[in-house]
Amino acid sequence: MIQEGDLVFLYKDERRNYLLKIQGGQLHTDLGYFDLKRLIGKEFGQAIETNLGHAFYVLKPYLYEMVMKIKRKTQILYPKDIGTIITRANIFPGARVIECGSGSGSLTTALANFVRPGGKVYSYDRNQEFSDNAKKNVERYGLGEWVEFKLREVIEEFDEKEVDFVMIDIGSQWDLIDAAYKSLKGGCRLASICPTFEQLTRFVFTLEEKGFTNIESMEVLLRKILVRKGKTRPEQQMPSHTGWLVFASKIFPKQTPGPQEPTIAIEEPPVTNEE
Repeated sequence: MIQEGDLVFLYKDERRNYLLKIQGGQLHTDLGYFDLKRLIGKEFGQAIETNLGHAFYVLKPYLYEMVMKIKRKTQILYPKDIGTIITRANIFPGARVIECGSGSGSLTTALANFVRPGGKVYSYDRNQEFSDNAKKNVERYGLGEWVEFKLREVIEEFDEKEVDFVMIDIGSQWDLIDAAYKSLKGGCRLASICPTFEQLTRFVFTLEEKGFTNIESMEVLLRKILVRKGKTRPEQQMPSHTGWLVFASKIFPKQTPGPQEPTIAIEEPPVTNEE
């Protein structure tokens, strides 16, 4: 049963859908309004009608909508990119993750969702407004327990060590490669998103110099399909280029064998057969 304070996704169609926390008040739409407290005690999947008799369905909120409906102060990472990051990084319940560049909290939300209940996301940003907004977005979704926001600029190293994943989302990604290396466990991954080819090239070449391998660069494109009787076709608009994703794994320097100790031959007296 839906309780006060729960997060719900009210759906009428692709244009009329709302992600809400049940805290009283009314929702007004072009199809009428209803009191949100009427949702308390209902089951997910049931319908609620506006005062004009139009039905909205009460659905379980899902991560895609949580990411897309955050309050934005910056450009966000889209679900098409976040899905690739989650599956190519070392993210699991209990993982410890560093994110540099909180932005509006879209990736922070997804990371917190997957590291709970025993993990933690350490989200760094030097901008007070961005950090505060990202924190509000994460807390709105009930994920604040698994995120620690840090308001400071990282230059040489992060506070945390032996983490499972580092995400760098700043303009000069290469500046934080050394800091990421110091914090990552051996064999674990770093990722970043690069808006331009110039950033991508410099970042990848610097990764090669700094002790990373398994370097992958890619772009993720997503196009929806409009399914209609007799006229199914791709949508004309799509979120195409958002940035190039780069992934790399930390390795340790190859061990150079030290100087060998000289071998000393010890001559033993010959064995004789004595009667």
